[in-house]
Amino acid sequence: MKRNSAILFFLLAPLSITVASVAAAQQTIPAGGGTSTITRPDSIQDSGYWGYMANAPAAVVHGGVLQGKVVVKGNPLLWEPLTVMLSCATGKTDLTTQTDASGNYAITHVNLPQVYRTEDDSLVTQMRQHYEGCALRALLAGYHSTSVTITEKNLRDNPTMSNIELTPEEDAAGTQISTVGESASPEAAKDFDKAHQEWLHANYEGARKDLESAVQLSPNFAEAWYLLGRLQLRTDLAAATSSMEKAVAADPKFVAPCIYLAGIAVDRRNWQEASRWTTQALALDPTGTAQLWYYAAQADYRMGKNEAARKAAGTAMAMDPEHNWPNAEDVLALTLLSKGDNTDALTHLRNALAYAQPGPSSDLIKRQIAFIQQQDAATKKQ
Repeated sequence: MKRNSAILFFLLAPLSITVASVAAAQQTIPAGGGTSTITRPDSIQDSGYWGYMANAPAAVVHGGVLQGKVVVKGNPLLWEPLTVMLSCATGKTDLTTQTDASGNYAITHVNLPQVYRTEDDSLVTQMRQHYEGCALRALLAGYHSTSVTITEKNLRDNPTMSNIELTPEEDAAGTQISTVGESASPEAAKDFDKAHQEWLHANYEGARKDLESAVQLSPNFAEAWYLLGRLQLRTDLAAATSSMEKAVAADPKFVAPCIYLAGIAVDRRNWQEASRWTTQALALDPTGTAQLWYYAAQADYRMGKNEAARKAAGTAMAMDPEHNWPNAEDVLALTLLSKGDNTDALTHLRNALAYAQPGPSSDLIKRQIAFIQQQDAATKKQ
């Protein structure tokens, strides 16, 4: 009974990342459109490459940074940042960063438990010690990425990496970029291009109107439906859901709307629906993303699929060394608790507490740790 009560405690814990944070995770879209709300003023994603470098610390400008560009074959419009992964061992992700709208990226830190940041040359030293010989590649469903190796020359006097190239995989089950419906109407294509410029200049209300016009002119324009749904997420969840579903109906191979539909289902605590969309997305993109694997872990855990949830949470964590989806480790701890492994559950909760932001999330983890400790103490007394 004590273990059951502990599990019930965690089942009621508010672990889910809301759909509002799903939208914010990739691009900040304020409610009602209008002016962009900058949430990461020191990031290349918010300020663009040249804006970032103009305001960067001296250690970054003078050698303490690696920079490069991701080029997508066919030059499709990039509406969202692309993920760049740094790997120093096969199958292991050591760091992730994201591009700006033009595909530029920068690596400005070393992802280690402790990094010296006080000396001007410390970042350069850390990069030389830990990142020489590591590989960079981009992550995009339906595309093959070339791999670029960080050399001693890059770290010494040529910080600009060779381009990472993404080319479509002809036999891919799914794709992150859909072309279905974009050529059906020249007028719709013009509206879509106009919406792209509005989006990049943070005129989200203008982008929404242009995308609405595009889908009216071309009802099977999958990418336009998806991006319209992205804009609707903050203000009209029902409309966003409908737009995402229309994107999938127009192009069943389109991965991106499946991920957001899974996020909406998690937000609504509709675990059957969340499981349906995560399953569909992973069938289209077996590699997945940290975001997708986190949703899968949530759905599996809530549906009693403990082992599947454990594996999904572990995969999310392995793909996310920056802890952009921090609750994945919390879910992993719950799966361990469910199988009676309180020791490992406590270890992961303490790890999660180390990087959790102060506030409700960290307070919840502290309560979870205290609860397990109380349960363990009560068991020892018996």
